[in-house]
Amino acid sequence: MKKVKFIVSGIKCGGCVSKVEGGLKDISGISSVDVDVENQEVLVSGESNFSNMQIKTTLSGIGFPVSSIKKLQA
Repeated sequence: MKKVKFIVSGIKCGGCVSKVEGGLKDISGISSVDVDVENQEVLVSGESNFSNMQIKTTLSGIGFPVSSIKKLQA
């Protein structure tokens, strides 16, 4: 299982969380998306075939620019 944390900006409320989850749910290989509003982090877990760049591009496209990406131990 692959786990990657994306540090983003602009997540402020439950509506933002829904927008992030909805934007990422159809990306192949993702099994879960956990959004931390307080720390402005998005933790993505799933099969090793999901693309960090695709997630970064998707998040930026829906209004949440990514400032850093950190791969976590599975």
